[in-house]
Amino acid sequence: MKKMYFLACLALLLNACNDENPSQQTQMGVQDVEAVRVSPENIPLSFEYAARAQGSKETEVRARVGGILLKRNYTEGSRVEEGTVLFQIDPEPFKVTLNQAKAKLAQTKAQLQAAESQWKRIEKLFVQKVVSEKSRDDAKANLDALRASAQLAQAEVDSAQLNLDYTTVKAPISGVTSLEAQSEGSLIAVNGLLTNITQLDPIYVIFSATENEIASLTDMVDRGLVLTPNSKKDIRAKLKLGNDSFYPEEGEINFITPNIDESTGTVKLRAVFPNAEGRLRPGQFLRLVMEGLVRKDALVLPQSAVMQNPSGSYVYRVDKEGKVESVMVKTGLSTPNGDWIIDEGLKPGDVVLTSGLLKLRPGMPVNPVLAPATK
Repeated sequence: MKKMYFLACLALLLNACNDENPSQQTQMGVQDVEAVRVSPENIPLSFEYAARAQGSKETEVRARVGGILLKRNYTEGSRVEEGTVLFQIDPEPFKVTLNQAKAKLAQTKAQLQAAESQWKRIEKLFVQKVVSEKSRDDAKANLDALRASAQLAQAEVDSAQLNLDYTTVKAPISGVTSLEAQSEGSLIAVNGLLTNITQLDPIYVIFSATENEIASLTDMVDRGLVLTPNSKKDIRAKLKLGNDSFYPEEGEINFITPNIDESTGTVKLRAVFPNAEGRLRPGQFLRLVMEGLVRKDALVLPQSAVMQNPSGSYVYRVDKEGKVESVMVKTGLSTPNGDWIIDEGLKPGDVVLTSGLLKLRPGMPVNPVLAPATK
């Protein structure tokens, strides 16, 4: 009986304590949680793509006449300037052909000169009615035929001279040579490959963006969410090398294909970079970073603040009563330091919780501890 009385008194005492300090218990149930207050700011955007270097010009050097390859005048793999003599094909047969063509031309010119003199005599005699009309016509026809023969003979001389010139093979562009395709002493066929030349300065870097990325960026521009640059030169391109260091020269985007690759769903783009020292080589794998676009009035959250559920992305926001509420959001691009840009779901001034989120539930009272504002 005494034991029951003691328990009843203890219960009354505890109830009395609770009635006397209700606010103290509520205060003990509220926990401090790190939070940020979102405010609009202009965020520089950065896009990174897998890329590959490619020579700005890649030319096959081919023999335009056939013959014996007498000499190679360059070191394989070296840089050559446009017009540099690379190969010498045996010119002697072509010199003979040229001399024959010149002799034929001289012979035809002599015949033409005689025909012109004869035509002048015949024409005077015809006026005097000494010769017949047929003789006049024959002289004129002979003169016209020899004039045509002279033109043909001159064309043969030009062709023979051109072929002789082709025996000296020169570099069509400046660049770096490859291995020779034919060794000295080989019999070269007409149009036979001799070597390749690749122009490295400037150098092209090819990369691809997905159809969705292009569509998303275009949509943001149409909605006024992206500040458009004044010119294409404001869109800068940087290269990240294999060791994560950056190439010292900046480039610019100079070409975008008008169509989408059906097999990959991507759009191919090209950037051009100075490469005077030849540090970049065709076929080299790189990472291209595109900068210069600015996201206007962006609301930014750290990645830790954004959670996922089957319906999509959501955050915990503090409502007017200081309680947790779950808000669905739509994330957009990310900032250069990895934070999320929130396209939909929040408004300026909202307080969003950023830590200890797994311990929180909607409706719980919290005390948001705001992080200092950064720009």
